[in-house]
Amino acid sequence: ITPLWLKAFQNHLCSEGLQWNSISTYMRMLRAVYFRAVACGLATYRTRLFKSVYTGTRSTVKRAVGTEVLQQLSAPLPEKLGKLDSSRMLFLLLFMLRGIPFVDLVFLRKCDYRDGIISYRRKKTGTRLTVKVEPAAQRLIELLKTDDADSEYLFPYINPRLGDSYRQYQNALRTFNRNLQILSYELRFDKLSSYTARHSWATIAHHCKFQLGLISNAMGH
Repeated sequence: ITPLWLKAFQNHLCSEGLQWNSISTYMRMLRAVYFRAVACGLATYRTRLFKSVYTGTRSTVKRAVGTEVLQQLSAPLPEKLGKLDSSRMLFLLLFMLRGIPFVDLVFLRKCDYRDGIISYRRKKTGTRLTVKVEPAAQRLIELLKTDDADSEYLFPYINPRLGDSYRQYQNALRTFNRNLQILSYELRFDKLSSYTARHSWATIAHHCKFQLGLISNAMGH
């Protein structure tokens, strides 16, 4: 690992469209692994090795929406926006399931949902989480779940017979975010995305005076 290599890695991340806070996360993780390697005698310590790359944090655009937006989304859409109704319900479900990440919801299996409880392992961290499914969320699951009896997945976004499940997830994510953008424009909201539901859950929980440690654990951080 050299300063030149790190700079090239940062440029690569930029070219992939990552935001600066995401790039900083990669660099800080890499730096932590490097220091552990130095401590184990597997790497030579070099001063200011990460000086040329970004390891700070930048304030980001507000991503949360308030309860008034969630209440408005809880009502049926006008007939002209009927094709967006599944995206509306999916956004609400992400929020109701404690801000579950879209990727984790897409890959939920039927066996992960038992007796009103969803138990899953986060794709990003491997953390095992359980979520109690309240009646309103149960109704949305019934409306959104797959009708393919042979599928192992709870929702219809992944079809193993089509191969490359990760590409299918990416396509579903793009479609979902595109529909949310249209929904935001039509209903005159701030821009919604798949991440907005997760950030909104954490923000509203914080405003409701839940302890930060509880919120963090609930989200699998």
